[in-house]
Amino acid sequence: MTDSRDVAVDAITLAVVGGALDSSIREMTITMRRAAMSPVLAIGNDFSNAIFDGQARLVMQGQDQPVHVGALIFACKEVARYFGDDLSPGDVIYHNDPRTGGSHLQDMTLYKPVFIGGELAFWTVNRSHMNETGGPVAGGYNPMAEEIWAEGLRISPVKLYQAGRPRQDVIDLLATNFRTRRQFRGDLGAQLAACTLAERRLVMLVDHYGQETVQACLDALLARAETLMRGEILQMPDGDYHGHAVVEDDGHGSGDLEITCDVTVRGGDLDIRLNAPPAVRRYVNSYAANSMSAAYLGVLTFVDPTLPHNEGLYGPVHVDLGARGSLINAIEPAPCGLSTNTPLEHIADAVRAALAEAWPLRAGAAWAHACVNSLAGTDPRYGEPYAYYLHASGWGGGGAFWGSDGEPCIGSIGAAGAAMIGDIEMIEQAAPIHVHRYELITNSGGAGRWRGGLGCVFEFGIEDHDATMSQFGDGMKYPAAGVLGAETQFDGERVFKKWILRGPDGEPEPVPLHWAGEVKAGERVLVHCAGGGGVGPPSERDVDAVVADVRGGHISVDRAKAEYAVVLDRDSLEPDRAATESLRARVAASPGPV
Repeated sequence: MTDSRDVAVDAITLAVVGGALDSSIREMTITMRRAAMSPVLAIGNDFSNAIFDGQARLVMQGQDQPVHVGALIFACKEVARYFGDDLSPGDVIYHNDPRTGGSHLQDMTLYKPVFIGGELAFWTVNRSHMNETGGPVAGGYNPMAEEIWAEGLRISPVKLYQAGRPRQDVIDLLATNFRTRRQFRGDLGAQLAACTLAERRLVMLVDHYGQETVQACLDALLARAETLMRGEILQMPDGDYHGHAVVEDDGHGSGDLEITCDVTVRGGDLDIRLNAPPAVRRYVNSYAANSMSAAYLGVLTFVDPTLPHNEGLYGPVHVDLGARGSLINAIEPAPCGLSTNTPLEHIADAVRAALAEAWPLRAGAAWAHACVNSLAGTDPRYGEPYAYYLHASGWGGGGAFWGSDGEPCIGSIGAAGAAMIGDIEMIEQAAPIHVHRYELITNSGGAGRWRGGLGCVFEFGIEDHDATMSQFGDGMKYPAAGVLGAETQFDGERVFKKWILRGPDGEPEPVPLHWAGEVKAGERVLVHCAGGGGVGPPSERDVDAVVADVRGGHISVDRAKAEYAVVLDRDSLEPDRAATESLRARVAASPGPV
């Protein structure tokens, strides 16, 4: 075969091949949405698609969950290394082990090697958050896990299909370990359908252009992404920058855990050095691939979002996770069930805080961390087991960016807006619950020149059955951090708060951060989701924007004065511009609480 480096590729062919890859990824996404059975995938979109070349280099990633895609770079290479030459057309591989590029056990990945002309040309890959892992706590989030074996079934790379023939014994082994077997089989079928569809599209592409031309295009796409990323980094002043984030006390004696980040910008390269305390005997540890994904995510929020997202993008970004065995560079037997939320979000926050020093005009505040409830039981409508990752119970506000306010109820930075809550009617159809309230919370967004996105009230009741509920995440102690002077004196009001309303009178029982227990039929769960952080001093926010916020119910009249130094008439909600100008002058002369 001709060396692809000797093949000249014109701009039109390069654009068409890149577009074909993107189209294939989009078709994978549509297939997953239509074919998946469990709500976390069909409604929540908690999956990611990717295409790798024959060298296991990421050449196209979907507009999916960023928490997944960075880790897939390492996972696909590990799977390719594991099987080596023991691969054939028609093979299908499955995997979730964090030791070899997995994130947490819930994220199960299907790999389909694509052979063209007898040679391995591509890998089509789908990683999906599955409802079940087979562990002692339904849904896989076990707050009491002290070892990874207490979190569910670990799957080292294994073939589900061999040369096109299903290995039914292996498929049955997996399904037998999961409570929601029917959903697992349906979701597995959706993963296989998505990867097979992409395989067909790639074969058609090579049939049209030839493997040498297509490979030359892939090389060019990777090289272009690296060049563009270096151009972005060159806009940052050379220097050393610092950031940190705090993982909240897990309630089992570890105390708060600080993650620090040192970033060095030198020319077109970015060096990121992360440090964290030793791993703990709880599920808040992160293995290397997941932590790398978090660091990449922190960088991606600072660069042009239109850059081509392939492996070349990360060439100039060099990440050091620090000592093995730490909270963010965990080794067996550390549990990691919560790792795609905590500490992934904190790693990204620490990187973003450091980069805010380097490039203030691209600065972004922290998003509300995920603090989610998962339900499990027997659905009385069908008599079948169910498990439901209830996104709406933990999807707080997004952080503001320089020049724009944060989005309300968008979820954590780890999902970056890609995970969906779904319509209320879809939630009630997916699980035997009734939603009583779902509304924005006034004053929940962090104050700033650009305001953080609002959190929400979400109240739901358990219908006609007793359910097991677990609670996991972060953000019940510390609010989402603001940057560039967006501090506020009302932080305690901008955290997650949750209660179970028990008994006939709805007596509120606070639910702690890491918890699993029972909610009985007829009882309700009341959730106050946190808001995102702000950017810039609140007293610099445009007065008319503050007025619009008050009229829209985003902030109160009192908070407008206390945080933004804007005085409004309580009846007309018209601003007193003279009083506002005087108050802001005093704030400028003596910064601090108004």
